[in-house]
Amino acid sequence: MTEIRGVFFDLYGTLLCYGNMEAAGESWFHAIRRELVASGRAFDEETLIRLCEEFLLQPEPPVQDDGLTVYERRMRVLVGELEVELEVEELRRVSEASVAAWHAHTSLDPEAKSVLGELQGRYKLALISNFDHPPHVHRLLDELALRPFFDAVVVSGDVGVKKPDPAIFAPALEQTGLVADEAIFVGDSPEDDIAGAKAAGLRPVLIRRSLSADGSEPAWTEDGVRVIAGLREVVELVG
Repeated sequence: MTEIRGVFFDLYGTLLCYGNMEAAGESWFHAIRRELVASGRAFDEETLIRLCEEFLLQPEPPVQDDGLTVYERRMRVLVGELEVELEVEELRRVSEASVAAWHAHTSLDPEAKSVLGELQGRYKLALISNFDHPPHVHRLLDELALRPFFDAVVVSGDVGVKKPDPAIFAPALEQTGLVADEAIFVGDSPEDDIAGAKAAGLRPVLIRRSLSADGSEPAWTEDGVRVIAGLREVVELVG
């Protein structure tokens, strides 16, 4: 088996832990409503509720050379359905406020920095995240002092592809100088992270914090994917 030379991570649900995501959704909605009220535009409350419930179910807006993120384009569609016209800066404020309100219900895994610190220098490290509003991720990496750990940072909103599309892994492999089977990818989503890593030829590792950490060997799923209960096990896994 090829020697492991790289450890790649997902962000949300992996390095960052989810809290009460029902409350996160409510905070997200109220942030949007608050910014719309502050804009002074009239809008229908019931329509806003419906549009927010359907927000991520809508087709992704087409790529345009407009300087907006995918998330900001989604938000522009939402306010358009409300028959509200916002200036670009107002649209950005709504987007930033709503993402921040949602993010407030997540937290950095207490083991994240120590694990990354132990791996740094011994392995090439990369972050590969599905996120439609890249400025938030880049700012977050700086605020949490995580950026110095990584040799590559790839955000779907920057590169135009999302996991499970194997193409999203290519920039990280190129920037780290690795080939796919030299890297493991740690993520929490079987559909996006694990399926994507397998399709790209990386070695997938599924983090499932609901597992009890009883000191036993990491489990395996039926298709041979390593399952871990916490980030500390990544260090043990690569040796």
